Amino acid sequence: MKTPVEKRNHAKLCEFHGEVGHNTDECMHLKKQIEEMLKAGKLSHLIKELKLFNGKGQPKVSLSPNLEILFLPLGEDKGTKGPMIIEAEIGGHCVHRMYVDGGSASKILYEHCFSRLRPENEKQLIPATTPLIGFSGEIIWPIGQIQLLVTIGDEEHFASAWMNFMVVRSSSPYNGIIGRPGVKKLQAVPSTAHRMLKIPVEGGVITLKSSKLVLLECAVVSGPKGSP
Repeated sequence: MKTPVEKRNHAKLCEFHGEVGHNTDECMHLKKQIEEMLKAGKLSHLIKELKLFNGKGQPKVSLSPNLEILFLPLGEDKGTKGPMIIEAEIGGHCVHRMYVDGGSASKILYEHCFSRLRPENEKQLIPATTPLIGFSGEIIWPIGQIQLLVTIGDEEHFASAWMNFMVVRSSSPYNGIIGRPGVKKLQAVPSTAHRMLKIPVEGGVITLKSSKLVLLECAVVSGPKGSP
């Protein structure tokens, strides 16, 4: 039974339906439709559309020669509360929807993402020695852990660091999480309010804007760098 319009949460807007009451991230109809299209073998068509979207909407990396990292003050009605989501090259693959979480002590790759990386990566998994503790206190034992090279930026200006990821079997809208240790390795400075990530590199400081929410990116991991 559909909720009457006057009783819906007008603070939430679903871009897929063009209706209020829930946001795009919560849209079960959209998620189900994507799953059905993936199962029907239409993934290649969707990936093409996603690449076209990213070509138009994906923020570019900008470089400032000033080595000082600054964020301009925001007014009371400015700024955002959304998560910091970036694209990173991990183990030679372009991975979308990596959540930069300064409140997490872990670096995580979710199984649905890890399974799309090179097959030989599975052989490099080693047993996890410690469990992860969830938000509600539940204990989660990772499938394993693996060290992968993470590169953020573009071909000209970038920062790289080796990170030890815990591979976790869990449902998540993200492909992985880069927590405090990863942020520290990159010497990155995130600002959730600005939806920006600043990283010192050779020649200055690069600024990345948080990616726009695209549900399909949860299921997309590009092939190895240099492959068609």
